[in-house]
Amino acid sequence: MWTSKKLTGVVILITIFIIGCFGNHGNIRKQAETDDKVNLAELRDNWDKYDIYYGMKSNRLADAIMFDPKDNGKNLEGDSWIKIEDQETLDEKIKALQSRYDYAKVHIIEGVDNRSFGYMYYGGWFHVYVKIVDEQTLYVSSLPHYITAP
Repeated sequence: MWTSKKLTGVVILITIFIIGCFGNHGNIRKQAETDDKVNLAELRDNWDKYDIYYGMKSNRLADAIMFDPKDNGKNLEGDSWIKIEDQETLDEKIKALQSRYDYAKVHIIEGVDNRSFGYMYYGGWFHVYVKIVDEQTLYVSSLPHYITAP
């Protein structure tokens, strides 16, 4: 038989669990109409104002490009992201990504309180996990690998 004390305890535990699960994750979201929209041309033209990385779902071509603004006091980090050092390489990765994903768009990478940390150019159809490291740092996971048939 459930007493009110037991029920209250269970509700508190469930609430703590839910807050723990959702409390330290960032987000990658589509730009809304109310956002000051940033487009790919702006990111490309101002490439030197960003630390730029690309990620792959397999050892093929770029599947996502991440733009980390140099002057915003915030950092994006991740283990498998490959740094782009020049505009020629950036153009090559953009072209490869566009040839495979004609629906790719610029998304916003957000931390706590929907604070913008940077941008990701990708198709948006696969989930990229973002974890809050601290107030100034987000960890962006590797891209999920393609699942192949045995």
